Amino acid sequence: MINDDFLMSLIQQTSDFNDLVKTKAIEVVAQHDERLFITIVTLLFACYMFVFFSGRLWKKRKNKKLKKVVLTRSMSMGVLHGGELALERLIDYHKAKANFLSLNSAETELDAVLNEERPDFKKLHRCVAKMEMSGKESEAVMKLRNAIRKAEPHKAYEFEMLLVETLIYQGDYTEALRCKCLEEKFITDARRPLYKAIIHISLGYRRHQEEAINCWKEFKQIREEFKRPGKVKDAQLIKISTKFDKFKSVVISLKEDIKEVHRKAKKYK
Repeated sequence: MINDDFLMSLIQQTSDFNDLVKTKAIEVVAQHDERLFITIVTLLFACYMFVFFSGRLWKKRKNKKLKKVVLTRSMSMGVLHGGELALERLIDYHKAKANFLSLNSAETELDAVLNEERPDFKKLHRCVAKMEMSGKESEAVMKLRNAIRKAEPHKAYEFEMLLVETLIYQGDYTEALRCKCLEEKFITDARRPLYKAIIHISLGYRRHQEEAINCWKEFKQIREEFKRPGKVKDAQLIKISTKFDKFKSVVISLKEDIKEVHRKAKKYK
């Protein structure tokens, strides 16, 4: 397999050769050697085609690598949420692989749902997930913040929960922890301790680890209270919701995915 550095070097060398051919072609024209001129022009065209298609191949490989690593983060978060949402993320993931252009409509869809009088929060969640898949977390954060300022309390709460998750995708754990919805005491919501556990594990310090365990226990308790018989059958999901070490390993994997995305994004700027 040809690596990127070699391919770029080959493209540069071919481009230099093209310049040399152009110079020689001018000399030939000056000397009125028609046959040799036609030969050189043909060679020049062949070199141009090589550079053109090699450049497209390199760009395609670069974009493919970036897209692949971007898509992995929401998969990890989906596993943490559990059953149905993980399945939806899996479906979105494969749709995105099959047609990456479908993700470009996510921003328009998000605007439409945010402006609805009675937003479909399930659809809203998937729109934000798609924006994350396409590497547009910053745009999602801006849109959600604007929606929170304008929304009624119950809508603002749901919007802010999505904001927390999006900030986690960005690796902005401290900012996510500042969101007011995570301190809400009057709503029983498993997402609250779940996100806090993810944030504290990701921050990594010992005091955060102790807090992470407490949040995970609260998350586990809420799940037990709302669990419906026969709902969860996936062995991995059962382990994540019952064993802290397994849960922590998935969070660390998510954190590494986020770091890798940021590293790739800087590399290809």
